[in-house]
Amino acid sequence: MEQITLDPILSEKLGQLPGYAVLCDSKGFAIGFFKPFTDRPRVEDLQLEPPLSIEETEALRKKGRTGRPLEDILRDLGIE
Repeated sequence: MEQITLDPILSEKLGQLPGYAVLCDSKGFAIGFFKPFTDRPRVEDLQLEPPLSIEETEALRKKGRTGRPLEDILRDLGIE
């Protein structure tokens, strides 16, 4: 993820927003959405990357499924 450092004036404006904002360029085209933090954490304290890669997540999903089919659960509850 990229980090962009803002000038103090824009930083103050964005920091005072009560909720989400759409950021636009000078021609009125949307660039993206922004929502300020209620507290101001340091960048080093943020978890900006997922703790697991996509491959690791998929491996965990496939490993050791212990669930039951929905049909069995509904039948046991008397709902069909």
